[in-house]
Amino acid sequence: MLMAYFRRISFLQHLLLALGIRILLVCYSEVHDRNAEVLYTDVDYEVVTDGARHILQNNSPFQRHTFRYSPLLAIILTPNVFCHKSFGKLLFSIFDIFVGILIYKILKEEMLTTINETLKAFYNNLYQVKHFSKQQKVSLPQRYVVLAKNSALFWLYNPLSISISTRGNGDSFSCFFVLATIYFLQKHESSVKQTFYAGLCHGIAIHIRLYPIVFSLSYFLSIANSKTVFQDLLTLRFSKKQWALILGTILSLTTLTSIFYYLYGYEYIYEAYLYHFIRKDTRHNFSILFLTQYLNINFDFSILEKLLISLPQFVVLAVATFTLGRDLRSLSFCIFVQTFIVVAYNSVVTSQYFIWYLAIFPLCLKNLTSMPKRLGFVYFVLWILAQALWLLPAYLLEFKSINTFNFIGVQGVAFFFVKIYLIQKLIKYFDVITRIKTS
Repeated sequence: MLMAYFRRISFLQHLLLALGIRILLVCYSEVHDRNAEVLYTDVDYEVVTDGARHILQNNSPFQRHTFRYSPLLAIILTPNVFCHKSFGKLLFSIFDIFVGILIYKILKEEMLTTINETLKAFYNNLYQVKHFSKQQKVSLPQRYVVLAKNSALFWLYNPLSISISTRGNGDSFSCFFVLATIYFLQKHESSVKQTFYAGLCHGIAIHIRLYPIVFSLSYFLSIANSKTVFQDLLTLRFSKKQWALILGTILSLTTLTSIFYYLYGYEYIYEAYLYHFIRKDTRHNFSILFLTQYLNINFDFSILEKLLISLPQFVVLAVATFTLGRDLRSLSFCIFVQTFIVVAYNSVVTSQYFIWYLAIFPLCLKNLTSMPKRLGFVYFVLWILAQALWLLPAYLLEFKSINTFNFIGVQGVAFFFVKIYLIQKLIKYFDVITRIKTS
């Protein structure tokens, strides 16, 4: 009976309920942190809060050791200092809800576009007409509204997304701008102006987190009017939308970066961006490269060695870009696959990194209808099991000071191959045609 009520309530009520759950957990975190040995609040939240405190004192946030984020993040968390320390958790929880709204709106736009393109092709073949009049367009059927809603609920009630934001991690903030970029690109009958907005959002996303930069070529190719991609790239013969995307991205990215470079100099560039190319996490992390980093803590790899280590990631990203990124219908899945690859092959992987692609995954559910539900459940259990087997030796190391480095290394390798197996299966079952019927 409870499940029946859960399915009946409106999307707005789901948004309020999801926000309420997050607010309760933020309140719980205050009690938990005062009484438990293992804190609920993420240590990075304290780091960013200290950075915000330095900004209020007219100092650089980078004076706080291990602050390696955009100063923008510290600025928006300054109320943590003069208002309440849980302000940031509430703010990130609200952005969690915004992400759910964007998922819902993107899917409705994608499916509406698919329906209208299907009808347009039908009438063009039937009457040999060149234009599809506005009178022939239809609204989105209720079953597709439900599909969009259920996909958004996957994010809104996902335990990982809930816990990450309420612990004070700001990845929902960066995910919001990634999804906003997709929204403006996928928007039905998207204009040059909307594509410019997509560029602005993309530039902000790159500024906050570097990883969205790998989506740039996919965004660019997906809105191309021509099929001669390589020739167009060589001759710079781009469409108006492509130029708008480029201009919007450069404008927002360079503006924000220039402002903070003026304020904090080279230290900002190094700590917020360059450091991540040489970062090593020798305590423990999910990366397949963890044990290698731990055993070679006093050894610096040459540039050639680093390039060889990164080569598999670059190759797979390029294949994903040119196979999935050249069509708006498969753009969301392309971004999901690219994000998955970035995280899987990264030299440092923590739990919040999973949020990067979990925010995109609901957009792909409509294209995975050919996957048997039983198999989907098996794949989910396989993922949870692989992660749990990693978490056990990590817990023993972190909180019991037991030497489990080798076990963590082995489990990191096992977890990597599980992830590669799962992404291969998702690609296998991906169907760009969402089986829209005109009847």
